[in-house]
Amino acid sequence: MEKNLKRIRKIAILLIIVAVVLIAFLGLYEKKNGIWKSILPEFNFGMELKGIKELHYVLDDSEEEKEVYIDSEGNVAGEVAKDPNADTQVSLETEDGEKEEANEPDKTDIEGYTKETRTIKANEEANINIDNFEKSKKIIQKRLETLDVYEYNIRLDAVTGEIVIELPDDDNVEIAQSMVSTVGNVEVIDYQTGLILIDNSHIKKAVQLSNYSNGYQSYLQLTFDKEGAEKLKEISNKYQAVTAEDGTETKNYVSIKMDDQTLSTTYFAEELANGTIQIPMGNATEDHNQYMQISQSVERIVKIINEDSMPLSYTLSSDNHINSVVTPELAQNAKIVFLVVIVLVSIYLIIKFKLEGLKCAILCLGHIAILNIILKYTNVIITINAIIAYLAVIVINYAFNISYLKELKNNNKKYIFIKNMKELYLMIIPVCIIAVIFVFVPGVVISSIGMILFWGLFIQAIYNWLILL
Repeated sequence: MEKNLKRIRKIAILLIIVAVVLIAFLGLYEKKNGIWKSILPEFNFGMELKGIKELHYVLDDSEEEKEVYIDSEGNVAGEVAKDPNADTQVSLETEDGEKEEANEPDKTDIEGYTKETRTIKANEEANINIDNFEKSKKIIQKRLETLDVYEYNIRLDAVTGEIVIELPDDDNVEIAQSMVSTVGNVEVIDYQTGLILIDNSHIKKAVQLSNYSNGYQSYLQLTFDKEGAEKLKEISNKYQAVTAEDGTETKNYVSIKMDDQTLSTTYFAEELANGTIQIPMGNATEDHNQYMQISQSVERIVKIINEDSMPLSYTLSSDNHINSVVTPELAQNAKIVFLVVIVLVSIYLIIKFKLEGLKCAILCLGHIAILNIILKYTNVIITINAIIAYLAVIVINYAFNISYLKELKNNNKKYIFIKNMKELYLMIIPVCIIAVIFVFVPGVVISSIGMILFWGLFIQAIYNWLILL
C-alpha cells in the first residue's frame, strides 16, 4: 500500500511538472471579447534585444510676446490673466461638478507691480551655459532612474547642450519623454489676475494620497517650507467664497500649475495653517483601471516635483528607431538550436539511465519552465549577457542531475543528494558571490546577470530538494 502511494505521488508530481512545462512554453490563455489572450506576462527584453528608441533633445528656442507683471526688482512675477470667457481659459467646476462662470479678471494695477509687454523666451541667454547643461543631464538621469527596472543611455553635447537619450522601444517611451520634457516649475497663481503667489522654491515635499468614499480619488499633497506655509495660510484666507449682505456670493480662485499644465483651479473652504495643500487629481471614479492610470500619472508628477526643476527647457527634435542587433531570424534559429540541444540531452539521459533518465529529463525541463515563469513575473530585464547567465544555470542543473543519477545505484538518495549538492555549491561559490553582488549593481546589463544567476540557482536548490528527496 505504501509503495503504491509513493508511486502515485511520483506520477502526480511528474504530471504537475509536465503541466508547468506546457504552460511555460506554450502559454496559458483566456478568452476575452472573443479573443484568446495569454495570461502570462512576456519576457522583458533589454534595448539590445528589443530595439532602441533614440531621442534627440535640443534647447527650446521658442519665444512669445506676453503681458506680464514686473516686480520692483524688474523680475517677471506672472502673466496677466486673459479674459475668462476666452477659448484658452480653463473652465471651472464646483464640487458637485457643475460649471460656473469665473469672475472678470482684475484689470486694475496691483500695488508693487507694473504691467509690461515683454518677449518671454523658453530659455534666457544667461541660463544657457555648461553648468546648466550638466545639471539638466543629472536631473534627467534621476528622473529616468525612478522608472522601475528601466534601462537607458544618455549623452550630452557640452557645446550645444543637446541631449541624446537611448531607451527600449516599448510602451514606456512616452512616459520617459514626459519625464524629460517637463521642466517641473510648480506655482500657485491668482486665477483672476495671473500673479504668482507661491513658486516651487517654497515646496519641501510632494506625496500622493488616495481615498475611497464616493469612488477612487487620488490627491497630490504639497508641503511648503516655513515661508511658503505662511503665504499659503494668507492665501487660504483670502481666496474663499465671500457672501455679501445682499446674498451675492463672490469666489476668488487660485490655480496650481506645473509648467503650462493646470493641476487644479479652486478656492478654499477654510484656513490652511499646517503648510500643506491637497489637490484632487482627476475625478473620483469607480473604475479601478482608470484610477490606476491617474494614480500613475500623479506618481510621476510627485517624482518630478521632489527632484530639482530643470534649469533649461528642452524640446524633442527627432526620434529614431534602431533595430536590435539580434534579427528575428537569428532569434528563431537560436531557439531551434536550444530546443535541439535539450532534446539531444534528454535522449542521452533516457539511453544512459533508462526510466530514471526519463524522470531526470522531465525534472530538468521543469526547472527551465519554473525559471522562465519566475523571470517573467519578476520583470527581470533580459540582455545578451543575461542569456549567457541563463544558459549557465541550466547547464549547472543538468550537471547536478547527471552526477546524482550516476551515483544513484548506491540507493541512498538522501546521502547522494546532500553530497552532490555540497560538492556543486562548493565548486560554484564564486558564481554565487557574483550573483549576490551583481544583483545590487545599478547598471541593467550587470544587474540582470545577477538576477538570473540568483533565481536560477535558488530555484535549482529548492526545486531539486522538494522533488528528489
